[in-house]
Amino acid sequence: MAVRRGEFPGAPSPSGRPGAVARAFRALPAAHREILTETWFRRRTVDQAAAVLGLPVEDVKLRVYQALRALAVALDG
Repeated sequence: MAVRRGEFPGAPSPSGRPGAVARAFRALPAAHREILTETWFRRRTVDQAAAVLGLPVEDVKLRVYQALRALAVALDG
């Protein structure tokens, strides 16, 4: 499956509950908010986010995964 920039398989869908997504996002740790801001909201690729944040690409991939999991848990909870 091809993943386009700004799209993540298994990411929570904000449609229908934007208020809940905003509250869950604000409740995330700063590091999670930062990585999602760069990759999701600013629609940067992993390589671009890594360059902007001064992180290795593998760290960005891991942080995006962890942040999306935390967001999903916050939305389900």
